[in-house]
Amino acid sequence: MRQRYTRSDPRGMFPRVTGRPALPYNRLAAFWRPLFDLTDSEVAPLRLRMIRPVAAWLADPASAAWPWFSRIGLPGLRRQVVRHAGLDRYDCHDPRDLPEELRTPGWTTLAETVDRFAELDHRARTLVVVQLTQLSYHPLALKLAGAVRPDGDPERDRYVYEVARVHAGCPGHAARALALFEDLATSSGGGPVALAACFQGIGHAIRDANDLARARRFEERGHDLAKPPDDWHSCLVGSRFHRAVALLRLKEGDTGAARRALAVAARLHDDLAVSPPTDADEMIVRENRRYLLELELAAETRGVPGPRTRSLCRELLRLDPYCVHARLLAGDGFAAAGDHAEAALWYSRAGELGTGAGATGWFRAAQCHDLLGDRAGAVNAMGRCLELDATAVEARDYLTG
Repeated sequence: MRQRYTRSDPRGMFPRVTGRPALPYNRLAAFWRPLFDLTDSEVAPLRLRMIRPVAAWLADPASAAWPWFSRIGLPGLRRQVVRHAGLDRYDCHDPRDLPEELRTPGWTTLAETVDRFAELDHRARTLVVVQLTQLSYHPLALKLAGAVRPDGDPERDRYVYEVARVHAGCPGHAARALALFEDLATSSGGGPVALAACFQGIGHAIRDANDLARARRFEERGHDLAKPPDDWHSCLVGSRFHRAVALLRLKEGDTGAARRALAVAARLHDDLAVSPPTDADEMIVRENRRYLLELELAAETRGVPGPRTRSLCRELLRLDPYCVHARLLAGDGFAAAGDHAEAALWYSRAGELGTGAGATGWFRAAQCHDLLGDRAGAVNAMGRCLELDATAVEARDYLTG
């Protein structure tokens, strides 16, 4: 199976849909509601349910905590959702441009705080940068932040760390992100931010730069920094670091070493899960387990996928059932295990959530239907792919044929 289709326009073209119900009655918007107005939804993916705590901290600075969420928004995601849901009035490049009558109290707070960005302390700036990135306003977050460098001050370095993560999430910004992570790993006094910069550096050196030598340097620095965890957050950062080491071992082709690193990450995760201090930390526990599941699936599919692969897929779906990417990963796991009917089901359910990732889901579902001899199912899935991304070459060719 091909994992991705090619585009006639590399930027993609996500058609605008008209005639859809207003926000409270819109099927697609229910799954993406926090992106529209910062209102929570029980059927939103875990990544988006993390938007609400950050909004609450912005509204009440006295209660604000440092955000340790790992998953942030994807550039352009909000615009894709708005188009596919047919809610054009919510389409804006800056939260301050949303019409007044569409703003919730949380949205108004965000807009006002953006206006005061230069007056904020580092913790408040960090919250603004995180919130904007959760909403996929990456360019605005970087424009507000400007050029930053760590200087050893714990609060400033924590802020620089989040700015580096925004750079890492933007196409073409990998070099800047990795340079910041390197600075943080060596100049942050050996605290959790330094170790966090190491695990980020490993992941982005592999995914964005395909630079294993650089990833190994981050690993070596991380081992120098790693200490026996003595509180909840040090367990969290330690688990993330060893998870990144497992990813590096997988990239190197050493599945056994990857499993050993994953076992260390899992033990630290178990310590996290015993007593998360707050509801937001409970979300972080679920998020961390989700990342571990993704790596366990990757390790499983390097061998002979079987019952354990299916079990991991089902746990992933229980953990984050309304996430388009979780559904895609489950589909991949079932497909690797040879269960193309179950894979087609979850690829299709990913497609039902819209966005470019949903278009990819329909494309993979179509191939599963073809393998199963279901020509009508394949035609339907290729058509649904093209409805979400009008530049999908293989979907267009399939339907033409």
